[in-house]
Amino acid sequence: MANITVVSTGGKNALPVRTFNTEAAASILEGHLVKIGGTGNNFVIELATADPEVGTDRVIGIAKAASTDTASVAGTCEVYIIDSRTVLRANAHTPANLGDGILFDSVTIDLTSTTQTINENEGDDPDVHGIIMLAYSTEDGTVDFVIKNGALLDGLV
Repeated sequence: MANITVVSTGGKNALPVRTFNTEAAASILEGHLVKIGGTGNNFVIELATADPEVGTDRVIGIAKAASTDTASVAGTCEVYIIDSRTVLRANAHTPANLGDGILFDSVTIDLTSTTQTINENEGDDPDVHGIIMLAYSTEDGTVDFVIKNGALLDGLV
């Protein structure tokens, strides 16, 4: 099952899909958020713990399927392209922390093993953290969020 799902396309009929190159051993998983990175910033890579950062990271979107690279051979990855109006959903890192006090906080991803979650524990830092939490479900342990313009591929000036 995908770690990150789309709640709203932000008014689009569908999210566009593009194929990007990956380096050998990138191992991008379906449903993971990806950004520009790798050697020379010429590839897509998964967001890691404490990503995305405003003004530093260039998030492209969500992996539609697992990347085709192997341990020794580069590959490709199909990616749903998102923008700041695309509302996404992911599990909270610590669901017991979900409550009204986290709404609209700016936080980041936590990558533990092969699972990307929203790190609602991180604390609000709107100048650095690239995710804004919009809503949550204590029943499901999930957070709805958007990526800030300054952390998106098309948002950096």
